[in-house]
Amino acid sequence: MRSFTEKFLRNEFGSGVIETMLNENLGEKPIILIICSYYLPGYKAGGGLRTLVHMVERFKEKFDFRVITLDHDGDNISYRDVKVNSWNRIEGAQVFYLSADNIKISKLRELISEVAPSLVYLNSVFSKLSILLLTIKRLKLLTEIPVVLAPEGEISDGALQLKAYKKKPFVKFAKAVGLYKDLIWKVTAEPEKSETERFKGAGGKIFIAPNMPSKSIFDDYRQELKPKKKAGEAKMIFLSRFVRKKNFKWLVENLTEVEGNLKIDIYGPLEDELYWFETQQSIKNLSPNIQIEYKGCVAYEQVYKTIYDYQYFILPTLGENFGHVFIEALAAGCPIITSNRTPWIELEKKQIGWDLPLEESHRWIETINDCIHLDEADYTHLSSNARCFAREWLTNPKIEESTLKVLNYGLKMG
Repeated sequence: MRSFTEKFLRNEFGSGVIETMLNENLGEKPIILIICSYYLPGYKAGGGLRTLVHMVERFKEKFDFRVITLDHDGDNISYRDVKVNSWNRIEGAQVFYLSADNIKISKLRELISEVAPSLVYLNSVFSKLSILLLTIKRLKLLTEIPVVLAPEGEISDGALQLKAYKKKPFVKFAKAVGLYKDLIWKVTAEPEKSETERFKGAGGKIFIAPNMPSKSIFDDYRQELKPKKKAGEAKMIFLSRFVRKKNFKWLVENLTEVEGNLKIDIYGPLEDELYWFETQQSIKNLSPNIQIEYKGCVAYEQVYKTIYDYQYFILPTLGENFGHVFIEALAAGCPIITSNRTPWIELEKKQIGWDLPLEESHRWIETINDCIHLDEADYTHLSSNARCFAREWLTNPKIEESTLKVLNYGLKMG
């Protein structure tokens, strides 16, 4: 009966509004509309994009996911293999790719009316699509729909200091008009909760829930095939968007007392070309025993295999709200060297890495030297610990439970 009814309605009226009507009247799953700048087939946006993809992957049997996103991967080059300004079926979700001329309130309002979601999910505080949606909500241009907003590290102290000349006036204006009023906030850890309390203004509710990883990572992992570790040398990988927040230039400038041979390869989009130029100038001043090379971007499907070919993962970040790449590195058997400004803490106690204060650069050099001096036996112990930790963490049921709690709360508010 369903198939006949659906076919008839589609033939008579088209698919857009009919999807919503079928879902409501034939007892289908609640509709969750994700509005984000970047989605599949993109990959350059990093962890924020992966959180959304993994959320759809894990919960597509419970919810009907729709996604409204831009038609490119941050480079303004339109995707070739999707229909722009139309709905596409992409790995468990219906995805609408907006062209540049359709990024406006009227089009977004039209699409939201068409979808009639029970809940809207945003993954950015400052993206244009988020601001347009929150403006629609604030002006009451649509029926009230609960909104979940995951700030994804954008309102950390470190992040707000970057381009502060733009952000401070906007934040002041947004608070004055109540743009972020009465939202459901999803943060990943206590530090981000405190930041959100200061930022959000009156009303709303905050939930703590780790970002959603894939259910499994690198199932064909084999410890014995990891690169052999020789005492006196180390091979490290930096894999991230290359922007000031990731703080790589600071690391380079502090590599003056490294003992032994150190190789660091950089992967990821060079989003801040001026910062990359500045970093290159610092690289030129390094001694010959330190080699740093940019290797380009890596498609998501190749991330694990790429990290696997290295011995350590290093990221001297100014702050991360979560950091998918950390669990990806651990799953690839790479101990982590990072700052203490992420949720990934007490790494040395767990024997899976080091989380170090940026204020103590000498500790970074001591740690890097210790990593260089490790022999194969001691390194293998650390590497296998990292892999085991990742496997246990990924199967923890609390990961799904905490995000479900957020989504179900929002649905009940609708």
